[in-house]
Amino acid sequence: MKFLRTFSVGIVACVALGFWVPASAQPYPSRPIKLITGFPAGGPSDTVARSIAKALEDELQQPVVVDNRAGVSGILGLEEVTKSAPDGYTIGLLANTTTNALHFHGKKLDMESRFMPVGRFVTTHVALVVNPAMMDVKTISEFIDHLRRHPGTPVTSAGYGGIGHVGLELLALEQKVAITYVSYRGAAPAMQDVIGGQVPAMVIDVASALPFVQSGKLRPIAIVSTLRAPSLPDVSTAIEQGYKSLQIESSMGILVPPKTPQPTVDRLRAALKAAVNGKTYTAAVSQQSNARFFEDADRFKAWLQTDFDRFGEVIRIANIKAP
Repeated sequence: MKFLRTFSVGIVACVALGFWVPASAQPYPSRPIKLITGFPAGGPSDTVARSIAKALEDELQQPVVVDNRAGVSGILGLEEVTKSAPDGYTIGLLANTTTNALHFHGKKLDMESRFMPVGRFVTTHVALVVNPAMMDVKTISEFIDHLRRHPGTPVTSAGYGGIGHVGLELLALEQKVAITYVSYRGAAPAMQDVIGGQVPAMVIDVASALPFVQSGKLRPIAIVSTLRAPSLPDVSTAIEQGYKSLQIESSMGILVPPKTPQPTVDRLRAALKAAVNGKTYTAAVSQQSNARFFEDADRFKAWLQTDFDRFGEVIRIANIKAP
């Protein structure tokens, strides 16, 4: 009887223990995941974040909730990811707009202490557009000729210090022309002034510009990303027009806090790769005029460093001050 009582107690203890499994022993993921983006709700980056979050949900079978921590060109969101628990339940959306903004705050990229890259998955098609009533040009060469005839011509982009701004300064430096950059708080007010005739030209994402291109209020003279935009197939790239350095890639990837366990990172990477090629994300990207692809952590990391160094040099030479 004593043996039976002891055996029974042991069985009860084992069963009880079965109802409590340490979180570390549970397969990842076992609860909702938070995706931090450093940009406000409703903007192009937020749209990308919500699209990839939904696609990741399909792959991970857990909710992926977007958390907007807007401020300082995305740096606030990046810092929030850096200080989060390295358990895979807080991940981040990283744009090169954010890494380039580090230059303005005297900060190094320092990936080892800031984050672990998971993979890059999207590039936003970007165009150089003009108001045809103000600037009757159709190519970059004609645009440069106009700048030579009219030194100090005002130009703009989605934001001061962003890659659009730095890309325009790069063009001016290489072609030895003078521009006057007009700063706005976001793409929408900048574009309104271009359409309204206050500023003749700007760099803008294709999705935002498309309705105004279709109505004839804006004219795209080049896609300044690597590849042509499917929604504007007849508009050649800057590379095709002979301006190889004019690549203004607004690109994004997924990252996790430093010291996140490698098996967790690998699980997220596999899910991201599958999500990028899945129906949910493919349909979303086709509506956003973005280029979808998958790039693993090593290539994503190398691209971030190259992009950071290239635009940092332009910021230094053009003497672009902090926003």
